[in-house]
Amino acid sequence: MNKHKGLMIAGSAMIVEGILVATFGRRYLDFMERNGLMDAGKRLLSKAHVRSSAAFLGIGAAEAVWGAVLFRRAMA
Repeated sequence: MNKHKGLMIAGSAMIVEGILVATFGRRYLDFMERNGLMDAGKRLLSKAHVRSSAAFLGIGAAEAVWGAVLFRRAMA
């Protein structure tokens, strides 16, 4: 049994959210805002009026990589 379940869950969630941000970009932020699921990071992106798909790709990739690091740390 792994004793770092919280890190595994957080890492998995960050990987999925990074993929969603990279794939859907502004549409994902609009969806999260409509459903009241905005956290500080998504709110910051929304208020910064980021529109570039390349920027969303970079942000999503960075978030997915950080999630993978957390997940790998939990597995160690």
